[in-house]
Amino acid sequence: PASSSPQSPPAALRDDNLNINTAPSTVPPESRPSAPARPMPTPEGTVPDGDGTTNSIKRQQQSFFDPNTVVKVQPSDVTGSIPKQTPRTSTLADSLPPTITGALRAGIAAQEPAAEYELAIRYSEGRGVTQNAEESVRWLDRAAKAGFVPAQFRLASAMEKGDGIKRDAQGARRLYITAAEKGHAKAMHNLAVLYAEGVDGKPDYKLAAQWFRKAASLGVADSQFNLAILYARGIGTDQNLAESYKWFALAAAKGDQDAAKKRDEVGARLDQKNLSAARLAVQAFAPEPEPEDATSLHVPPGGWDRPATAGVKTKQRTQSP
Repeated sequence: PASSSPQSPPAALRDDNLNINTAPSTVPPESRPSAPARPMPTPEGTVPDGDGTTNSIKRQQQSFFDPNTVVKVQPSDVTGSIPKQTPRTSTLADSLPPTITGALRAGIAAQEPAAEYELAIRYSEGRGVTQNAEESVRWLDRAAKAGFVPAQFRLASAMEKGDGIKRDAQGARRLYITAAEKGHAKAMHNLAVLYAEGVDGKPDYKLAAQWFRKAASLGVADSQFNLAILYARGIGTDQNLAESYKWFALAAAKGDQDAAKKRDEVGARLDQKNLSAARLAVQAFAPEPEPEDATSLHVPPGGWDRPATAGVKTKQRTQSP
């Protein structure tokens, strides 16, 4: 299955075997200083010296009305006036390389999932930082746990391929489901691929067909091609040549030459009435839009590298279930 970045798709379901297409090319709060320790109790009638020792001055020898016993203090020396010491606490941004500046650094300090995702992509691509797949996964994981859908998809892809993390098909499946249920089309496609390949030990073409259909309805060409194959052969769904023609034609309209060839092969097996109806269905098709939260990267105005003087305003961090 493909990563989220565009690349040429691997082999799809073909006539002689079922090889499924993969994904289309796409501070802590400041703490007050501890209160000064109380002086150790002294023998009655004595007072401690400043160094903690006890002198022999008797309290009863000092009159409270004797002006000499009045202690004068400056306003700044009253109780509670010990100067605050604000400890320097480290933040996530402190560990970033100096090439990460502006709104992106501010976003990382504010734990913005969109900023964490952007940093993950930069580590993955080696853009402005040293390429590091493990570091990319670390930041993807933070953003994914906060419910950032694009990060959930990319992390699932990394898990599936073992890129920067131990290969984990079941973990990838769970993340694909989370992203797919939020409307991420490529996650739907990759999830269908896992089911078709037998993520649970043997292929489940019924579930594969369901997720290919959802992704195909959102305009994923590879899902359209695979769904057409399943309809043509009656695998995971009832055989339906008109539906097969429709999905092959839609994939062909996006430049898939193999889909165009198979469209014509299926069309030759349809009678004129069903062929005309299938062609009308192709003309009437309009892909459903993906939800904004499933695909939006929440890039701040001016981009991530702009000065952060205006603050960072991206989607608020939330914790995913």
